[in-house]
Amino acid sequence: MTFDHIAYHLLPEGIIYDIFRDIGRVAYPLFAFMIAEGFRHTHNVWRYLGRLFFAALISEAVIFIVFLTTGDASNFLSTNVFIPLVMGLVTIIFIFHKKWFVKMLILPVLVLSYILPLQYGLYGVLMILIFGVLPNRWLQLTAFVIMSLFFIEWPMLSLLDWDARYLGISQWFSLLAFIPIFLYNGRLGKYNKWFFYIYYPFHIAIIFIIKTNILSQFISLK
Repeated sequence: MTFDHIAYHLLPEGIIYDIFRDIGRVAYPLFAFMIAEGFRHTHNVWRYLGRLFFAALISEAVIFIVFLTTGDASNFLSTNVFIPLVMGLVTIIFIFHKKWFVKMLILPVLVLSYILPLQYGLYGVLMILIFGVLPNRWLQLTAFVIMSLFFIEWPMLSLLDWDARYLGISQWFSLLAFIPIFLYNGRLGKYNKWFFYIYYPFHIAIIFIIKTNILSQFISLK
């Protein structure tokens, strides 16, 4: 289970909650970086996109089952990290397309990522685009910091009434993700590509089951 999800769903607010949330900030930039690397190295980008999209559907199905069980509808779209990953990969595919009108399709994707209540939203999709377009690690880090200033410290300069969902001062801990990113040698390691696709939706389900049981026991004690 990711530290971020454990903190968000199970822990009461406090020092331990903040520590787990801060550690969890490192995860998404690594996901974003590997999406861009996957685009560069995959043999078939459409199959890669299809796997991500399928994982997004499975994750939403799990969240829907949780909704039927608990009646909590607040987690639709906002808990599913695969959705911004899919949208980020789509923007990279579009921007490297030869035809200009396909490149322009990036704009509606970015608008959707801003409007929809997605995890990380526009911030998360732009992060993937940064890793996908900029090949140099120092350029990626510089662009990442500048983007983070706009979204965290100066929320879009207040021009668009940016709702910093999941963001805040703890988001600066995401810069720690650049330690393994700079150490990355560009070579494929040993891994099971299906593990993450299966693990993510089911670890979300397990967290919700634990949360529901804890809440029910707490209520019964009252």
